[in-house]
Formats: sequence, structure tokens, C-alpha cells
Amino acid sequence: MNTNPVFEKDIKRHTRSIKISWIICGCNIVLATIAIASFFGEGAASGVMRAGSYSMPARCYMLMAYALFAMILIAVPAITGGSISMEREAKTLDVLLTTSLSPWKIITGKLESALSVVFLLTFSTLPALALVLVFGGISLWDLFLLVIILLVTGIYIGSLGICCSVTFKRTTIATVMTYMFVLLLLVGTVAAPTMGLYVARLQQSVQSGPENSSAGKLIYLFLLNPLISFVGLISQQVGDGHEINTICNQFGNYKNDFIVSHMVWFSVGAQMLLSALFLFIAGRKINPLRK
Repeated sequence: MNTNPVFEKDIKRHTRSIKISWIICGCNIVLATIAIASFFGEGAASGVMRAGSYSMPARCYMLMAYALFAMILIAVPAITGGSISMEREAKTLDVLLTTSLSPWKIITGKLESALSVVFLLTFSTLPALALVLVFGGISLWDLFLLVIILLVTGIYIGSLGICCSVTFKRTTIATVMTYMFVLLLLVGTVAAPTMGLYVARLQQSVQSGPENSSAGKLIYLFLLNPLISFVGLISQQVGDGHEINTICNQFGNYKNDFIVSHMVWFSVGAQMLLSALFLFIAGRKINPLRK
């Protein structure tokens, strides 16, 4: 089996780094704390541990899933933001480019090394997440979908971080800009439809027409927001499955909109396409033949 040399080098560095071990250990401690607090907090409130209660394991699963999602959003930019710029600062990028490795292999190797951390982080926490299976309400299929959506988020944020690492020369600047773009995806994709709805309502008030203002096509910016797709999945697993529709309907009447009704999987598709675009841009920028 041919292993990407860049991935092999980085994975050896990760396995020898105490930082990755502390990240995984800290993540498991946080999830275990949430699980213990949720399970025993329920018993302390009622005076008895009601194992058959559905709300308690569902709430525990939801809290642990959101905590894991937040940790991936924090960890992946830190890993990928300096993936290429660190090679440039160490004067090893030119050496890599003179080997038989194509720019695409270098980029994908860096992404694979970042995803390996996401894999370790996700799969190491499965025992804590699987605690809710004892009480029911969450199936193995739900855990599988959770892993898939977390991996998609890792690819999405990781490819963005690699693109920033290629674009910005300094590791510090590249990492900061990665976090800024992640914040833009989380907040900006919600702020734009909000502003669109506000402008539409102002125009409606001036024209004195019927109240039917909406954010229009700006609502589709939600497809680029990893938090929206994650909320939609958790809603389908432990909620009524209509939370995303309820949120979108705050910006107008989208009850019959096909994309809004299937927001989670359209969002996954859009994010994977954008990830491919980020990697394509990074590959072109790093290619010495195009300079």
C-alpha cells in the first residue's frame, strides 16, 4: 500500500507530540465530565436515578456532540493553519517541491494528517458517546451519521486552513486568518440573511404593501455554515427534526422550499464542493510551475 510521504512524515510527528495526546485526553475528560454531570445530575434532581428517562440521555448526547464539534472547530485550524507555512519557514517546502511529489500530493498529505487527528479525536470519544445507547433513544446509525458530519466538518475547515497556509506566508498570520474565516462562516452566513431581511422590511414599510418580506436567496448562505448542518443533524436525531425549517422561516416563508427542507445534506454537498475548491486553489498556488 502506497502511503503519502507527507502524511507519513506528519503522522509520525503527531504521534511523537505530547500536544496531540493532551488534546485527545482533554477532549475525553470534557465529554466524560458532561456525561457524569448529566447522568448523576438527573438523579440528584429527582432523588433517584431514573434510567428509563429519555430526556436525560438525549440531552447528554446533544451536549457531548456539541462539545466535540466545538473542539474540532478549535483544533483543526490550529493544525492546518500552519501546515504549509511552517514548511516554508523551515525552508523545507522548496525541498518538497523538488521531489517527485506533485503539489496535489503535498496538499492532500497535509489534509490527511489533519483528518487523522479528527479521526483520533472522534473515535476516542465514541465510548463516552455510546453511553447513551444503554438508555435508548440514540442508535448506532445516529453515531455513524455524527462521525460522518464531524469528518465533513474536518475536511471543510481543514481545506480552508491549508488554503490560508498557502496564501499567507507567516504561520501566525495564516492561523489567525483561518480562525477569522471560520468565524465568518459561522457568523457572516447568518448576518447576511439578517441584513437582507432588515432591508426587505424597510422597503416593505416604505411601499406600505402586504407583509411578506424575506431574506430571499441569501438564506442559501446557510449551506456554507457548518454549524447549521450540525444543528440540523442533531435536531433530526434528538429533536423534532424541524428546527432548521423553523430557523429559516424566521427569515421569510420557506415552508415549501426543497433545499431548506433538506438543508443538512445540501449543506454537506456544498461544503465538500467548497473544500475541493480550497484544495484546488492551494494546489495551484503552491505549484512552482505557475509562478
